[in-house]
Amino acid sequence: VEWSAGEPKGGKMLCDKDGMLRHPRELADGYLEWFRRLQEAYGWKLLGMLSFAQWVLKGMVWGYALTTSDFLLREYAVSGPKMQVYKAVFMLPWAMKPLFGLMSDALPVGGYHKAPYIIASTVLAVFAYMAIGLSAEGTLQVRLIVACLLLGTMQVSIVDLLTEARYAERIREVPKYGPDLMTYVWGGITVGSLVATGSVGFMIEHFGPRPVYAMLAMPAALVLVPTCLNWLEEKRVAPGDAAQRRSHFLAEQPELLVLVLVVGCSSLMLVAFGLLQESIWVNLTVALTAAVVVTIAFLLLVRPMISLMNCFFFIQTCCVVDISGASFYFFTDDAAQFPNGPNFSKIFFASGLGVCVAILNLLGMAFYNRYMKEWRYHGLFIFANLLQCAISLLGLCVFLRLNCKWGIPDALFVLGTTGAWGVVHMWMWLPGIVLLSHMCPKGVEATMYALLAGCHNLGNSVASYSGACLLDILNVAPRGDPNEAHQFDNLWIAALISALAPVLTLALMPWMIPNAKQTDSLMDDDCSATEGSPWQRFRANGKEKSCSALTGSTMSTPASTPHAQGYGAVDTQIA
Repeated sequence: VEWSAGEPKGGKMLCDKDGMLRHPRELADGYLEWFRRLQEAYGWKLLGMLSFAQWVLKGMVWGYALTTSDFLLREYAVSGPKMQVYKAVFMLPWAMKPLFGLMSDALPVGGYHKAPYIIASTVLAVFAYMAIGLSAEGTLQVRLIVACLLLGTMQVSIVDLLTEARYAERIREVPKYGPDLMTYVWGGITVGSLVATGSVGFMIEHFGPRPVYAMLAMPAALVLVPTCLNWLEEKRVAPGDAAQRRSHFLAEQPELLVLVLVVGCSSLMLVAFGLLQESIWVNLTVALTAAVVVTIAFLLLVRPMISLMNCFFFIQTCCVVDISGASFYFFTDDAAQFPNGPNFSKIFFASGLGVCVAILNLLGMAFYNRYMKEWRYHGLFIFANLLQCAISLLGLCVFLRLNCKWGIPDALFVLGTTGAWGVVHMWMWLPGIVLLSHMCPKGVEATMYALLAGCHNLGNSVASYSGACLLDILNVAPRGDPNEAHQFDNLWIAALISALAPVLTLALMPWMIPNAKQTDSLMDDDCSATEGSPWQRFRANGKEKSCSALTGSTMSTPASTPHAQGYGAVDTQIA
């Protein structure tokens, strides 16, 4: 909307997207009517549950917790490389979504699939936030701090997954207002995130990181209210029905169950080694092993189109080498720790940059929706990857301090490059989400989406471990000590590798990503997620040989021959 030039009687008028003048009260009535339609379609209970689970928890609480974690680990003088390992550990619950989903579907507690898991994860998260917030500096070991942060992430991941499943179910029942419900959810998440980002810097600057987590205990616990009041409208399931549901899932597509267990167990293994093992090289070895196992499992058990696309995104995510641990100290060290450095304040780094990136992300979304949604995948991915690489290479100047020689202030230069990166990142992320949605066959949408998203998050962990080891090789290990400027001498090399590595994966794109339009349908509605996989072809060939041998051995018995041939034909068709 735009303000019109005139002010008719009754106050200023607004102009909507169609050029029609609207009074502000009329616009407000329109939004109220929109909300009323949503309430009639999906019920006030679901809308209320989503406001607590998505707006407050995923938007606001997660925004505060994630941004504050760097400053909390800084209190323990955790080095840049080790900080990345710890952050990768407490982010792993996002990769464990498939396992959480399987537990919720297959193992109801007291006859309920969702509420008990939401309640249990929330109670653990509230205690974890209180433990961090009420403890004095240095009283809790850093590994316990990381474990508490992991419990907080686990709550957001579980609540997000289970409420997503609920509103996806309701959208299938009432598809007409599905886009409106998604606008309701993501609009609230964006507002909650902006509230957190805009205020967290001030809170850290004046009160420190620990009181932020003490404050989070209350909003994190609010989700218990609608859950205990059953705003999810769950119906209690009889034990026999739960057993039947488990057997049905196993019988339909057992390969997906294997993938869920592989991704879940790989994530649990990374959590265990990250908390118990000090060596970042051991952690990298375990992460690479998990990455290879997950990749092979997908290539063997999932239909080629899905497995190849997932493999491409997984490899590219692993190649986005993370150096955020070192760059955090580069930007936030004060003048005594890093003379002639950027020396950003906590308010500017945590809130100023965060709000700028969030706003420009919205602009990037709007630009994509207006001009890029008809592009083909290959052209868009190549353009966005090369442009993001160019922006990242330009960002090297701040690590080499070239912008100071050019007379450009650090704050202005970083705002410009970070903002541009955020816009271009949307142009890569949004078509990736569209492609991800196309890889979820009907009937197993939730499981498949959780698996693919879990792989992406697992790739982020591998990128953090590889970045930590790269920093170790380059002797870049800042920890907030006085006069540690020498720790950043080789940081530009790490930034150079981080900028160039993702571009190399574009060579794989012609073989892994279809050059279709984003509006094209890539799979039939009735296709299976595992149809045509190497494992199914192997089983089909084995059964054909078995049936052929059976047919040959019974050829002298006419009565048995048609039966054997018919069995083999039907079985091959199913496989």
